[in-house]
Order: sequence, then structure tokens, then C-alpha cells
Amino acid sequence: MKMYRRVFLVCFALALGAQSALVSAATFQVGDRVFIPLYAENLMNDGYADGIIKSLNADGTVNITLSDVVNGADKTLYGTCSPSGNSPLTAAGADSGDNTPGAGKIVREVPVDKILPWTVGQFQYVERENLSTTIQRWLAGGMAITPNSLDVADRRARELGLPRLREVVAIAKLQVESTGGNGFPVPAERGLHGSAAMLDAVAKRVQHNPHAVGDASAILAGTAPAHSPDLLVETIVHIAKLTQSQLQELANDYPDSRKVSGYTPAQLAAIYTGWYRVMTANDTLAYEHAQVAFFTARVNKTLAEGKWPTF
Repeated sequence: MKMYRRVFLVCFALALGAQSALVSAATFQVGDRVFIPLYAENLMNDGYADGIIKSLNADGTVNITLSDVVNGADKTLYGTCSPSGNSPLTAAGADSGDNTPGAGKIVREVPVDKILPWTVGQFQYVERENLSTTIQRWLAGGMAITPNSLDVADRRARELGLPRLREVVAIAKLQVESTGGNGFPVPAERGLHGSAAMLDAVAKRVQHNPHAVGDASAILAGTAPAHSPDLLVETIVHIAKLTQSQLQELANDYPDSRKVSGYTPAQLAAIYTGWYRVMTANDTLAYEHAQVAFFTARVNKTLAEGKWPTF
């Protein structure tokens, strides 16, 4: 069974890697069942259409009779709320007069590079759902999320050709490993021990995505909607809020920041500095019009007085 699964996964990875070639070379026939991806920037909002090829057109497109349509939360057949959303049915027409094609309706002139053989598309969709589930569980608190489960998520993101989500998974793994990685919540006093090194590592990764850091900063400042369709932005916000929450727990337990069990003021300062490194994309952007050195000096002064810094 293990050998069968290994061979199956290898074959699936090869199929995904050659997907564009597969689709362009595939000879679709009238009567073929096809999968029409309706994917969103946030995998939670993925959808798809299931249909049967009704006819082949001279220009290489096909007409499809829809059997089923599964829409994501923020998506219709005519596009998504995501800036990068591009439904293959956006420009297609249905025989009926309404703008919400459904089962039994015909969608005309669908490019063949926008559809997949049913079995290939169905498996791809399930893999995206599995990847989304792991990421969402981590964002929701990390219950049952371990380094091993994130290794599996990274493999899925790689095989699906989603490099941005590989960054999300890599950051999630850094955070999980920093707390011991056992898949269960840990108290702040324990969870923060690896935070300084983790935050520095995250800062180096997000340095290459300054726009995501800027969008996360706007969310934290309350000048942007509370959630973004970009899961990398959601990840940065999650790391920032989680660290703030853990530090607040310590502050609640130890009013004098110089008397925190297991931490020196210098160790606490390193956590705060790491936080500001993340929010400045490793000191390459200004955060609230200042660089890391400004915040570090302020943090050191506050901690030396036995007080707790505010973000």
C-alpha cells in the first residue's frame, strides 16, 4: 500500500508539472467529462464547474454543457473578488439570459487550456482543499499542526505550483517549531522562548515581499479591512498578533518586566526587536515612519524601567 501511494503521488506530481502541456496536447472529444477550475487567491474560496463537452469549435475552443457548479464564498462564474481572479467562464456565454450559469446550461467557446480532464482536475481540487485546511487550522490556533503536517503541506504547495503558499507554510513551520511543535497550544511563558530567533527568520523571509508586509501593517493599524485574500498577508498578521498576545500574557502575570521568570530584559527586548524586524521587512521598510533602531532603543528604555513596551 505504501509503495502504491508513493508511485501514485510521483505520477500525480509529474502530471501537475506537465499540466499545461497535458492540456494543450489533450484531444478532447464530444462527450468527455471535464473539470473547469474556478480558483481564488484564497484557497478557501475555490470553486469549480463540472461539465460535458457538447461540441468542438473550429477555433480550438469547446462548448460545454454544465452538470454542476460549486462556487467559492467570494466567487461567481464571471470572476472573483481577488485581483488575480480569472474565471475561465468570465467571458463565456450561457444559452439562458441570466448571468449565473448552472446545471444544464451551455457555456460556449471555452479555451481548452482553461479546462482539465475530470480526474486530473478533481484530484487537484482536493489537494488544494487539503492544503487550505492545514493553513487555516494553523491560522486558527495551530491545533494538531506539527512540523510533519507542514512538510506535507509544503509538498502539496510545490506540486500545485503555488510558491507564495510555500512561503506561508515555511513561516508557519518556523512558528510551530519555535514552540516545540507538538500540535498543542502552549502557555506564553513557554511559547516565547524561541520567538526571537523565529521572528528574525520570518523577517528575512518577508523581506522579499514588502507589499505583503505593508498590507499587514495596514490591517494592524486598522486602516484596511481585517482580512486579506492574500494568505501571506494573513500569515504576517497572525505572527504579529500572536506575539503581541503572548507578550501581553506575560505582562499580565508579571507587572514588573524585570522580574519575568525565565527571561531577562535583554531576552524580552530581542522578542520586541524581532517583531519590529518583521513589520519593517527586515529593516528595509519604515514602520510608523521609523526603523528598527528607533524601536529597539525605546523598548530597552521601557524594559529597564520595569515597564512593558506598547506596540
